[in-house]
Amino acid sequence: MPLIAVSSGWVIGWVIFLVVVLLVVALLLLMIKGARDAAIKAESIVDAFNESEVNTDGLWNVDTVNRHIVDITSSARAAREYLETAGGES
Repeated sequence: MPLIAVSSGWVIGWVIFLVVVLLVVALLLLMIKGARDAAIKAESIVDAFNESEVNTDGLWNVDTVNRHIVDITSSARAAREYLETAGGES
């Protein structure tokens, strides 16, 4: 029966079918490669975010440091004022 199909003029149909199948396979392979490349890039992006998180941990403590600086300078100012007034009395 395949000989009948080939000999009766269906050669062009089979060639077109094979070309379409090869194109679909090629497109699928390109899609798979693109997905793999995207996954690799996503992993590197996540690694970069994790590294930046580690590098910026100190920034989360800036508010605490600022509050301590205000406390220290307020205490130093109060001590200076006390010493200035106490120094004038003696």
